Amino acid sequence: MQQLKTCKRKTLDDEFYTMYKDVVRELHKYDLRNKKIICPCDNKESNIYKYLKDCYYDVKCDDKEWRNIDYSKYDLVITNPPFSQVREFIRYLISINMDFIIIVSDVLRYGIKKGKTNFGVKIYQGKDAQKFYRPDGSIKAIHCGWISTISDTWEENIIIEGDDNE
Repeated sequence: MQQLKTCKRKTLDDEFYTMYKDVVRELHKYDLRNKKIICPCDNKESNIYKYLKDCYYDVKCDDKEWRNIDYSKYDLVITNPPFSQVREFIRYLISINMDFIIIVSDVLRYGIKKGKTNFGVKIYQGKDAQKFYRPDGSIKAIHCGWISTISDTWEENIIIEGDDNE
């Protein structure tokens, strides 16, 4: 019984904010011009949103819960989703044919790379992101990194799921 409480507490405590430098390191490699971008798990204080605005991209963040957004208005999702919902989030985006660039745990990236988790689409592995801001302002080290369904312009990201010859 104690283990279940611990797991639930950890699941509910997954509010982490991406550092600006990690956003720049990954997103500068993509040509995002003429893309309508939604950041469904971010607000206007998010470093992902700030970077995209700083670069004059067409970006919106939404106050709605991610399941209640009309994604048909957008070309691409870029966000740091709640890790407790990330598999459901990815499956949902894939089911509606929405491309994404998101941050996930290294555990999930490893599972994708080793074939233990399969989403049925081509997935690229991007840069690592090792430290995150917490709501209280502290910084926490967590092993995470970017994944995407689109290739970066510099072709640095490697395919970890899917056939390169599709």
